[in-house]
Amino acid sequence: MDLAGLRTLIGDLTNDPSHDRYTNDQIGTELDNVQDFWNITARIIKDTVSVTLTASDSTYALSNLTGTPIAFTRVTHKGLELKKKDKSYFDLYTGDNWSDDEGTPKYYYIDASDPDLQQIVVYPIPGTNDVTDALVVEYVKRHTPMSATSDTPFNANTLLVPYHHGLAYHVASRLLMRDPSEANALKVVSYAREANKILVQVTETFKGLEREEPYRIRIGRNL
Repeated sequence: MDLAGLRTLIGDLTNDPSHDRYTNDQIGTELDNVQDFWNITARIIKDTVSVTLTASDSTYALSNLTGTPIAFTRVTHKGLELKKKDKSYFDLYTGDNWSDDEGTPKYYYIDASDPDLQQIVVYPIPGTNDVTDALVVEYVKRHTPMSATSDTPFNANTLLVPYHHGLAYHVASRLLMRDPSEANALKVVSYAREANKILVQVTETFKGLEREEPYRIRIGRNL
């Protein structure tokens, strides 16, 4: 479903087919908000980047990311996943001075205090034996907002085509919350429930892409 079709369905769901109450700009803003939420929840638009480690250095700039990152989902080193923490965890359990805590990284946090320079901080601090392998950082990046009426959601990802109508239900629910009434309250709940049901299907679809194939019993002679 393209942007024109989404606008039509949202207009029907909100009983505003001419978009007199909820303008196309407002619909576009909510479509962006909903796509961000679905994207983070289901990890739809992902990318990875490698970060070269340096001995005795805990902090690395994520300067070669493409697109706009909206979530960091996984970091691995030597094929093993690091656990994500926040800075308060490091301060609480390691003290403010980490300079002597050297070893293979097991934990990380993302420092986004500077919006123009996101950094990853790892702990323990890599030693000489830990820098031969790079960190692999997986992240979710923001969709390209739709502008032309022929544009489709999530950067035209064809896997999402069967679920586009769920975005319309989610957006309609959010728009109707702006105008509280008994009738709208019922629609808000109904539309949100439908959108959530579809989002669960989307999440399972993308989880399935990462799931290992089940072991298949071989029939016949072993080779």
